[in-house]
Amino acid sequence: MRLHRILILLLMTSLTARIFASGSVVILDYHSFLGNGTSSLDFSPEELAAQMDRFASLGYRFISLEDALSGNLEGDNNIAITIDDGHRTDMVAYLNVLKPRHIPVTLFIPGFSVGHDAHLLTVSQLQTLLLAGCTIGAHGFYHNYMSSKAFEANPASVLTEANRPRMAIAAKLGQLPDFFAYPFGGAGPEAKAAVQRAGFSWAFAASAKMSEVYPDDPALDHFHVPRTIVYRWSVRGLLSYLKTRMAR
Repeated sequence: MRLHRILILLLMTSLTARIFASGSVVILDYHSFLGNGTSSLDFSPEELAAQMDRFASLGYRFISLEDALSGNLEGDNNIAITIDDGHRTDMVAYLNVLKPRHIPVTLFIPGFSVGHDAHLLTVSQLQTLLLAGCTIGAHGFYHNYMSSKAFEANPASVLTEANRPRMAIAAKLGQLPDFFAYPFGGAGPEAKAAVQRAGFSWAFAASAKMSEVYPDDPALDHFHVPRTIVYRWSVRGLLSYLKTRMAR
């Protein structure tokens, strides 16, 4: 009898989530596009193009992060593309690969580092990407850890990551970012609260875990939305996961 009640409860919970969730999105997280094989996070523009074409051939639609989070999506075959760190190769990836395929992208940039590091986008390039249709979000200020362990060791550092990038990015681009992505993908409750107080509307984690997001699920934490990091070693598993989702 007890097992029977548990099964009913689990079924009701699943059905409730589906009632509230009209559609889902897989949010992918890329990093750089040098194509020199030195990082498991890096792909060549040609590899990126092949992946986008493969996702499309499976039946997936590419939607903006704004549309996904506002619930402007239908069904489960939706992908949103995000790119972290503001690497200088983002320019080629967007203009040569993503834009010609009408694929929206959100770039998460560190508030201080961009414009101060030769490996990263210049302010002028960011302005060009913004005008070309990219959404720009914050990726911390100095790109330091924001975990509970980091907060315990240095609270001021974590608060700087949350408090300073919004105005720093606005000073460079003329608009305040609404989205925040945690450096290194994780955040403790202190960091989440600080990001919310700083005025951001949504904040994003990232990990290798294959995750789908139901934006209108009332249980979704708006300040810890999961994204799936795309590694070189994970592409095959990602494709398998996406195929399985389409077959449901």
